[in-house]
Amino acid sequence: MAIERVHLPVIIASNVITRYGGKPTCQHFPIDFQIPCNILVTDRIPPFTDEVRNTIAERYCPPALIPSIKTSKPDEDCLIRPYLGRQRHGQKQKQSKFQAFSLRNYPLHIDQIEELQLDGTLYARVMAETLARLYWIGHIDANDVEFVLAPPRDHQTAPGSADGLTIQSSVLGNHRVWLLDFDCCEPMSQDEARVEQAVSAFYKNDPFYPRPGKSDDRDQRLWMAFKDHFLSSSAAVLDQESPEARLPGYWIALVEQRS
Repeated sequence: MAIERVHLPVIIASNVITRYGGKPTCQHFPIDFQIPCNILVTDRIPPFTDEVRNTIAERYCPPALIPSIKTSKPDEDCLIRPYLGRQRHGQKQKQSKFQAFSLRNYPLHIDQIEELQLDGTLYARVMAETLARLYWIGHIDANDVEFVLAPPRDHQTAPGSADGLTIQSSVLGNHRVWLLDFDCCEPMSQDEARVEQAVSAFYKNDPFYPRPGKSDDRDQRLWMAFKDHFLSSSAAVLDQESPEARLPGYWIALVEQRS
C-alpha cells in the first residue's frame, strides 16, 4: 500500500530471533531484554539539526532551561509532533515550581505552527489523505498512529527530490511528514460498525488532526481543508459504484456529530 505525501520508516528486517546481519544481537540489549524473540527492524527517522533545535528552544523553552537543552544529548533526537487540533494559547497552565521541556517528540500546536509560518493546511491535507488510504486500502483503523515532522533521509534532501514529499521552511528547513507506530491498529472491515471504531480511534489519538466544531475561524478553515481532502482522497481510491463509497461521508458525519 503506497501512501502519498506521508513518509514511512523502511522495514529493514523482520522475524529476527537472535541474530541480525550474521552477528549475535542479544548482548546489545539490557540484560532484562536479552530473551530471544521476534522483532521488527526499521530505519531511523532523522532528527532535526542543531540550528532547528536551537530555534525551537529559544522561542519556546523556559529561559532558565535553554542552555541545558541546547547541550542535552537526549534532546538531539528532536522530532516535532504537529498538533493541528489544539492551541497552546488559552490553555490553563498548572502552577509549579518545577519546569520541564524536551525537544524529543516536541508538541507544536496550531498557533505555534502559524507563528513559525508553517503550512498547517498542507499538514492537514497530508493527514487526511493518509487516513483515507489507511481506512479504505489498508483496512486498518489508524488507532494511535503518530505523525511527526522530521528531515528527509540524507539522499533525499533536495526539495521535490525522490518521491516529491519534501516541504520547504525557513525555520525547519527541508522536512517531511512521517508516519509511525502501528502497533495499536486494528483491522477495519468495510462496514458502519468498523467506521464507528475508526471515529473512536480518531478522537482517542493525540490531537494531530483538526477538529470540527471550533469557534475560531482558523480552526474552521483547517477542518474544512481536512474534510474536503479526506472525501476527495477517499473517492479516488474507492469504487464509486460500490456500497463502500458511502462510508467516507458516514465517517465525516460521525466525527462532526461527536465534536
